[in-house]
Amino acid sequence: MSKANYKDRFNPINERMKYKYRIYMRCVRQRDEKTILAALKHIREFEIFCGFAGFEKYDDAIADKYIRAMFSQKLSLNHITGNLRAVKDFLNWLERQRGYRSKINFNHIEYLNISTNQKKEAKAMNYQKAYKYDQIIDVIRAMPDKTEKEKRDKAMISLQALCTLRISELRTVKIRSLIEEDGIFFVYVCPKNMKTKFAKTRYSVFVPLPDDIKGNILSWRDYLVSLGFKDNDPLFPKIDNSFNAQNLLEQGIKKIEIKSDTTIRDVFRRAFENAGLPYINPHSFRKTLARYAQTQTPEFLNAVRQNLGHSSIDTTLNSYGQLSVADQRRIINQVSF
Repeated sequence: MSKANYKDRFNPINERMKYKYRIYMRCVRQRDEKTILAALKHIREFEIFCGFAGFEKYDDAIADKYIRAMFSQKLSLNHITGNLRAVKDFLNWLERQRGYRSKINFNHIEYLNISTNQKKEAKAMNYQKAYKYDQIIDVIRAMPDKTEKEKRDKAMISLQALCTLRISELRTVKIRSLIEEDGIFFVYVCPKNMKTKFAKTRYSVFVPLPDDIKGNILSWRDYLVSLGFKDNDPLFPKIDNSFNAQNLLEQGIKKIEIKSDTTIRDVFRRAFENAGLPYINPHSFRKTLARYAQTQTPEFLNAVRQNLGHSSIDTTLNSYGQLSVADQRRIINQVSF
């Protein structure tokens, strides 16, 4: 039976326990709603496999069959490890609840595991491509800026080049978030005003790119202010196409933020593909900065770590700072024995 046929099926007792787990995740584990919903989705996949039997029926034999079934479906290792982690966390919580303490064997929960090599393979990342700064600058300068939408899009990519925000931050950045002190500009990334990862606060300082790149942002901000935009309004507002009284298509700017990350990605896709370059997502700009920082002083690298919002320099180096193969060859061949 396909998953679609399970759409309306459920076990009322299981649903009650999942609801309690949802409250536990929110109040005790302090997880956000997105994380909770992802975990519940994994748990439902486990329920579907079990035919919506009560969770108390779980044992080591079911664990073995479940893992085999996932591998037989050719699911990715990332999906399998994420699913098993979510189901294990849930069962570990459930095993401590009244009515389940004597029915779920704690040791059997540990059977929801894959091999060490499979775990390493799941964690392994493909090489992450990123643009060079000269490519980014050329693309920005080639972008048109006649209409309001073109000006907004050019300012958006300029800001990303200068301070490498996460895509949700770029989408929700406010006019008040753009700050200048002692001649230096930065974006104050604050969860009160922007959608940030783990509700972290940081200062994302502009890197010293050519003045015209920074000018794209400042002129766009000044234009919004001239239209009556206030500090709490979005720096990159929604712009709609509509027909006016003369039945002509025109763009209308609204004081509301762009709702979808996909819209942001489409802006970047158009700009780089129009310049004859392959699309790489906006997050790759963070890799561009980290890889550049590796060639600079330790102080600059540490400052970039803070810019990116990383608690550890290891994150900056391991997840963002992988050298390109060309740079790796160049650095190694510079050494003489």
